[in-house]
This record gives sequence, C-alpha cells and structure tokens, in this order.
Amino acid sequence: MTRAESAYLGKVARLGCVACNLLGFDVADVQPEIHHPRVDEGMAQRASHWLAIGLCAEHHRGRTGIHGDRQILRQLKCSELDLLAWVISRMNG
Repeated sequence: MTRAESAYLGKVARLGCVACNLLGFDVADVQPEIHHPRVDEGMAQRASHWLAIGLCAEHHRGRTGIHGDRQILRQLKCSELDLLAWVISRMNG
C-alpha cells in the first residue's frame, strides 16, 4: 500500500460507517472497517484501495452486513456501488 492510499483510507475511515450514516445514526464513535467492493473481479481479487468504503463491524461482517445476508443493502435499497458513490461524494464535497 502506498502512502497516498493509506492517507485516503484514513479519510474514508473518518467518514464512519456509510450504512449508519445513511440510516441517520450518530457515527462519531464508530470505528469503521474498510470494505473493498468486488465489482467485475474474481473472488480472490480485491478492489483498489481507492474504491473502499467504511462500514461498522455489523454492517461489514455481521449477520445483516455485506459479508452476511446483505440485509442492510435491501434495507437501504442500494448496492455496494451506491455506498461507494456516497463515499466519493463526501471525499470530493
């Protein structure tokens, strides 16, 4: 990982959990985990660090999370790409 990628992931982490943000929860104390959406990549491949989103443990690895039954995406009526778009809009805004 380059220094620039590490700095970018730090900024992503400071946004907190994307899903919690969209649900209107206070994310001030949430320490997000970095998720790399897999879009048009094989199962063993990870997306670029530049295409990362922050998710709390439940929304990342939990039962309802991205690596669980994905209920959070259905609840938010969005895809991982929509979450990524939210992150990008906050990084450039």
